[in-house]
Amino acid sequence: MILYIFLIAFFMSLITKRIIKVIGRSYKYFYLFPVPFILQVIPYYREILMPFSFSFLIILLLLNKHVPGFSLITIGTVLNSFAMMLYNWRMPVLKSLAEKFALPVGMRHVLVDKFNWSLFFGDWIPVVLPWKEYYIISIGDIFVYIGVFCFLLKVNKKT
Repeated sequence: MILYIFLIAFFMSLITKRIIKVIGRSYKYFYLFPVPFILQVIPYYREILMPFSFSFLIILLLLNKHVPGFSLITIGTVLNSFAMMLYNWRMPVLKSLAEKFALPVGMRHVLVDKFNWSLFFGDWIPVVLPWKEYYIISIGDIFVYIGVFCFLLKVNKKT
């Protein structure tokens, strides 16, 4: 679902010409942002790579907290990493929703039978897109999605 969010925000930034502001911003270590995501898809040594990748991503986000939206993305990332930390670095997903929407559970997720306090930050919020595509997202995901919109669409005001 993050791909849809990014594409919608990106095209809106193109239409409104705010993409020029996004390109012109000052970023710190922006070229390193793909590294945590690459580490997360490596299936080996997950117990080491996942905490390292989330820590690295949070540090990069904090170094760029002056960038619109990055504070929200940081909050979402911290919430998601907390949920995953409780489940051996896998995102907990409410089993009943995953079964209802017939969603596959990959190596990054673990099914949880019932809702409990430790699932609060996991994936339990159902989203149905108009074309009948189903997702289950977390509170952290919502922060990340709003942050992506702010990143691509917010214009800094000159003081």
